[in-house]
Amino acid sequence: MSLTSGKNDITFKSQGLNLAAHLYTPEGFDEAGSYPAIVFSPAFNQVKEQTGAVYGPRLAELGYVTIVFDHIGFGDSEGTLRNNENPFVKIESIRDAISFMRTLPFVDRDNLFGLGVCASGGYMALVATTDKRLKAIASVSGMLGNQMSYFGTIDRETITAVIAMQNAGRQKAYETGEVDYVDALQMDAAANAPEGTAVREGYDYYMTARAGAETYPNYSHLSPSFMQEAPLLADAMSYAPYLYTPFIGIYGEKAMVDTAPLTVMFYEKASEPKELVEISGASHVSLYDVDEDVSRAIKAMDAFFKKHGGTQAQAA
Repeated sequence: MSLTSGKNDITFKSQGLNLAAHLYTPEGFDEAGSYPAIVFSPAFNQVKEQTGAVYGPRLAELGYVTIVFDHIGFGDSEGTLRNNENPFVKIESIRDAISFMRTLPFVDRDNLFGLGVCASGGYMALVATTDKRLKAIASVSGMLGNQMSYFGTIDRETITAVIAMQNAGRQKAYETGEVDYVDALQMDAAANAPEGTAVREGYDYYMTARAGAETYPNYSHLSPSFMQEAPLLADAMSYAPYLYTPFIGIYGEKAMVDTAPLTVMFYEKASEPKELVEISGASHVSLYDVDEDVSRAIKAMDAFFKKHGGTQAQAA
């Protein structure tokens, strides 16, 4: 594998499959050198060309070798079941990405960090709870409390009906071999949502040229009809007291109806050392790709990683 400064197209193995990735390297990159590194995992259903392509180059500018990859069944990666947001499958691929990065001779193992956005904020926290190869982790707009988001806010009758629909989709797929794909986040309906609401913000990101299939053809907002079964069980909040890995939670000031409260609650429950950063004026989605907001988020996590990594990161 011959690498150059900037974006490199690579693959690595996870669970027997080839995953497509971009490896972002610093300016003047030298394979004989030693660099701090970051494993990046994206928001729900995203491919590597979306939020990861915003954070990867900027982190490389600060000296980090950063891997951004398509999870199994997403984008350019292998996997017959497409776009299935299964936290437990993704968690294993994050672990495999960590393993892969540690095989690279220019990666400083004492300065390997994790960054999860939105849904992957929770996945990265779960990984770090039992994977101490990560020296510190950051969540950006993190969905860190799935138990609360689903069971804590939806009444028994409604959530049971939602689960039953998921189960019916699984049964149909088993019996027929055909998977129905649905608009799990109801993005199509969000076109009519009021400006400034969280759902409309999602539509403006995922369903337009800004970051949708028109610009990134490998992206789809559709998921298997049984997709929600697994995320309901993946609750990082439950393990927050036992994280024991340095954590920085970054959220947008305007994300008060979605990820801001979850990040604050996770922070309050999390073990030390930890840090909480509110990005003034930012929303949940603005932290995906709005220059000013992304820059402030990266500045905060860079300082945190340098503080809690090895000697090389502190001296960088």
